[in-house]
Amino acid sequence: MKEVAPLIVSISGIRGIAGKSLTSEIIHNFAAAFASWLPPHSGVVLARDTRPSGADFASTAASALAAHGCDLFDLGIASTPAAKLMVGELGAAGALILTASHNPAEWNGLKLVRADGVFLNGEQGSQVEALYRSGEFRQDPADTIGQIRSVSRAEVHKAYLGRILRDIDTDRIRSARLKVAVDPCNGAGCVFLPELMSELGVEAVFINAEPNGDFAHEPEPIPANLRQLGDAVVANGCAVGFAVDPDADRVALVAEDGQPVGEDFTLALAVSAVTSRQRGPVVTTLSTSQIVSDAAAANDCPVVLTPVGEVHVVEQMIAAGAVIGGEGNGGVILTDIVPGRDAAVGIVLLLEALATSATGSLGTLVSRLPRYIIEKRKVTCTTQQLAHAVTALQRRYPDAYTHPVVDGVKLYFSGKLECPWVHLRASNTEPVVRIIAESSSANEAAALCDEVEKELLGGN
Repeated sequence: MKEVAPLIVSISGIRGIAGKSLTSEIIHNFAAAFASWLPPHSGVVLARDTRPSGADFASTAASALAAHGCDLFDLGIASTPAAKLMVGELGAAGALILTASHNPAEWNGLKLVRADGVFLNGEQGSQVEALYRSGEFRQDPADTIGQIRSVSRAEVHKAYLGRILRDIDTDRIRSARLKVAVDPCNGAGCVFLPELMSELGVEAVFINAEPNGDFAHEPEPIPANLRQLGDAVVANGCAVGFAVDPDADRVALVAEDGQPVGEDFTLALAVSAVTSRQRGPVVTTLSTSQIVSDAAAANDCPVVLTPVGEVHVVEQMIAAGAVIGGEGNGGVILTDIVPGRDAAVGIVLLLEALATSATGSLGTLVSRLPRYIIEKRKVTCTTQQLAHAVTALQRRYPDAYTHPVVDGVKLYFSGKLECPWVHLRASNTEPVVRIIAESSSANEAAALCDEVEKELLGGN
């Protein structure tokens, strides 16, 4: 019998297999714990992506939140960034979003947001988890049961469009008369991206655009899942293809020849565009490609690295006054718009870059950046095996530079903050260990992953 993936509780939220490791009882109790963690009588934004389990789980969460005194602003199907933005717009104390992001359709989960629109950090998440495990939820009198208000899609989109387009050169994008292909993978992006493209005067060819949760392919926007989008780009003569994950906080790119560009290029191109007109710190994670740091350095902007996890990036961006940040998985962050990753922000920045360039070619923009090969793998192993591998690698390469930010271990083999490097860490979203290696040589990147994988699995 195939083992069911366990419930995962991490800095990235709560995730599990719907009906198995993630049940209605778990949803109810985590929602009750969140309500108990918030100030009494708080307003809470409730949203979900399109997964088949989403509607029932949302009803369960709503009942728990209301029973513990929260007033609800129910957005229905909405992207994670839209829900985060609406926390501030509606004066709510937080948000509960039902999504498992890039995980397959049988998964679902909870993302918890605080009053400033930022995900709960590690300490705050631990406080909610402790309440969940104790079952000691705040009890409110029967007459303080919260009210539920449905928020229209029109209200959400008006606020969201206004924020996104505020500082973007929309006239330049409209005048460029761009044609693009978009694959929102039957997720939450289906309900907003058509309106965004129309507002920008962009001719958009949509595929997999029914928000029904019947994902046409595996939803993580990695090259293996972008073939259909590549075909649409070529068949329709598009300048670019945009692949969006189910809760619409990540976007990957396909060039005009139908070939995937690679997730890290989304952030690198966005960083290049923003820092060319505004100097300041750039924040990203240890696992992000060197091309992002190079793009910032080309415009004399310092780079700050954090552990993997959106909240780490956002909190550091706010502390450092960063002009842009994000993660190398296609997550672009402009905290002045939404304090978190946002596929729509990434799309708009790329459209602006294409409209501004002399050729309007994504391939040309990519060719101006350095070329590295990044290899990413997943390995199932124990925490003891992970700890052993980290120690063994540090002993084997005593001259390598170990990055001082702790998230597993990241080693730079030249002794400088440059390629080649390897990052070994436990995943926040799946029961696996991730190996990420980067080099100017594909063979070297693969060899580094081979070496680490062998060490993880007990080889010598």
